[in-house]
Amino acid sequence: MRILMVTDAWRPQVNGVVHTLERLSETLKSFDVETDFLTPNIFRTLPLPTYPDIRLALTRPGHVARLI
Repeated sequence: MRILMVTDAWRPQVNGVVHTLERLSETLKSFDVETDFLTPNIFRTLPLPTYPDIRLALTRPGHVARLI
């Protein structure tokens, strides 16, 4: 089985969401479940004006569908 996790919180951020997703991926691996991540790291991003540590992904229509 394969699972795609889509998240706006991923490395280099260090927070509870990232930590939880990493642990979940490790746990699923022990059940022979392959996990992939769709994160802002593969897109052009802009910092959120009120919280610049969070980056908003910019994409074209259909781009995400082609990645899946």
